[in-house]
Amino acid sequence: MSGSENAVPQADHLTVFYASQTGNAESISRNIYEQAQERGFKAFHHVLNDHAKVDWDKEDCLVFVVSTTGDGDPPDNSTKFWRHLRKLKGVGLTKAKYTILGLGDTNYDNFCQTAKRLDTRLQELGATSFYPRGLADDATGLEEIVDPWIKNLWPALAHQVISTPTVHDLPQPHLTPEEEKIVKSLILKQEQDRKQSIAAATLASPKLLSTFTSTAAGQDPIENTIKDLSNLTLNPSDNPPITSAVGYKIDIDFSTMADHSNLTALPRVPNANLQIANLETVVASREPGTLPTFIQSPTPLLVATINKVQCLTPSDALKRTIAVEFGFEDDVDYAPGDAFGIWAPNNEALVRGVLSALNVSDVAATKAVRLHGQGIPSHLQTVESATLLDIFRYAVDLTSPPKKANIRLYAEHASDLADKQKLMFMASKQGADQLNAFRAQSPTFLDILHTFPSVNIPLARVIETLPPMQPRYYSITSSPMSKNGHRRWSCAFNVVTYDLSGGIHRRGVCTPWLDELAGQVPFGKVVTTGLTTQRLPVFLKLNETRFNLPSDTTKPVIMIGPGTGVAPFMGFLEHRAEQRLIKKRLVNIGSGPRQHLDDHFGDMWLFFGCRHREKDWLFREQMESYKRDGVLTELLLAVSREENVPNSAKYVQDQIRDQGKSLWNLIHKKGAMIYVCGDAKGMAKAVHDELVNILINHGGYEKMAAIMELNKWAQEKRYLRDLWA
Repeated sequence: MSGSENAVPQADHLTVFYASQTGNAESISRNIYEQAQERGFKAFHHVLNDHAKVDWDKEDCLVFVVSTTGDGDPPDNSTKFWRHLRKLKGVGLTKAKYTILGLGDTNYDNFCQTAKRLDTRLQELGATSFYPRGLADDATGLEEIVDPWIKNLWPALAHQVISTPTVHDLPQPHLTPEEEKIVKSLILKQEQDRKQSIAAATLASPKLLSTFTSTAAGQDPIENTIKDLSNLTLNPSDNPPITSAVGYKIDIDFSTMADHSNLTALPRVPNANLQIANLETVVASREPGTLPTFIQSPTPLLVATINKVQCLTPSDALKRTIAVEFGFEDDVDYAPGDAFGIWAPNNEALVRGVLSALNVSDVAATKAVRLHGQGIPSHLQTVESATLLDIFRYAVDLTSPPKKANIRLYAEHASDLADKQKLMFMASKQGADQLNAFRAQSPTFLDILHTFPSVNIPLARVIETLPPMQPRYYSITSSPMSKNGHRRWSCAFNVVTYDLSGGIHRRGVCTPWLDELAGQVPFGKVVTTGLTTQRLPVFLKLNETRFNLPSDTTKPVIMIGPGTGVAPFMGFLEHRAEQRLIKKRLVNIGSGPRQHLDDHFGDMWLFFGCRHREKDWLFREQMESYKRDGVLTELLLAVSREENVPNSAKYVQDQIRDQGKSLWNLIHKKGAMIYVCGDAKGMAKAVHDELVNILINHGGYEKMAAIMELNKWAQEKRYLRDLWA
């Protein structure tokens, strides 16, 4: 037979699907989609929940980019797809060829679980992998896997999909000869006087400098629109000044840059798709407790007010921990173990500082604009009429570590040669150490502009390439069965603020904002008066993992939650206390023989850890009260910074090891449920290892069999974890 007779029929197009919780998978998938088009492939791009928009019988080549959230759960924008996938029978995808790029974090045991599950399910349905699966680790840097995986994807795709050569059909990422010349020249001149080097290079090669910049002003309709907006000036008499942040200069050692004459693995610059239209309409002021209309909440928004607040830790504790109770006008249906989300805005001073650095006047920031363009990120597609202030408050994240592609983009818009050189170096393989050091200082977008002041980037490019703002989630610490429980819920959180060397102050997005709204109350008593009347939009998080108390109240419950990881378990305990009160009333009313109350309820064991009993034993009074009343069978304390504490251990995993025999009896003989909440990186792994050891030492399992048994419990929802990195 001839070679053509043996050739595999090629598909006429490829479809790129993504499932993304924080925007990383969406951004990477869009990069693949855009590169595919540039290389002459006919391509389509969809979120997995839009699976119904494609005819799966005609899909011959599929590329999936999927992340994992929580403890191995799929992202919210793929839940419909997974329900659909579970319903499919037989081998209905025998024609399909696919590949998967998974994003995960090895701080979690179920690393890239979504990608692995998808791979298994596609094979069960008859699909065939045409290119090895890639699993990228956020703990070490996604780029280490993502960049080479995408680079090697193109030769594999060339055998699967018909392509038409185009003028853009070049290996990516790619430096033009002019760019290579400039970069090499800059590095060789590193040790020369900086000012002389800049002046000489500027005079000698002004045309080459333009190769790093985008279309000249006056030729780009996006830039024209922004120029019109930016030329508006503030009238001081009409608008009082608002304090703006100025940003920090991040110091990074670039001394090794002179050792590298060639830069490799530079990322591709994202396409410029976004356009900003200046609208003549005025954006109506929002009602209290509402969000900009472009916010897409995963579940219906609820309007809450702050009923009470308490600081749980003294001023000399390592962390400031706040307990807040939210109230609602109408009944809210929730269960202990549920979590809720808050759409907190970026810090207002940071927002104002960024807009000022981008030359957007205060008047322009309050004008209505519309964002549009083919292929713009999904979180921007709903911005039909909003102010730039609200876009920078709620649509984009100004505090996330910068992606390499963004660093490369900033280099293209830097007019100063030294700034350009450093940014290009950090975006390269050779500058990985410098990029990691830069990210380690948690720079805001304003810090980037302050550190590299010659970066003059169009506003549309900023909005388009910054990651989407995400809601922040908190476990509910209360029970709907308590008094007025359906019209209130509580939470507890650490206020995230910290200082770095050089006088750099960092703060989280949501917790400092909530603390300030709640009045930054001092340690001690519960405060119920003088609180803000501001209404807050919140929403219940879908509880896909069923991290709730068992419906069978006789099942024992083992709860492991150091620090604020104890939050959902306080809701468990309040709920069980109410259940016991109700049962007690029913038993007393009944005419038959009185049963012992404890016969109706299984044991409840709580493993709690803190640093100092007097500083950060959260909810101590409540825990001890539950223990006295019989709600809590065992309260096992671990104190890591005190010596010789009676009946204590250093960490919760030490207490678990010490209680191994009793725990095995609860698990093996009584079918106890195991719940773990808190830090994924250290605590959860150590606890998991100790549970494996319990099965080995007290259950007679071999190690691999013990690991498999724990995994089985997790699948059966007997071993549940709510973790964060």
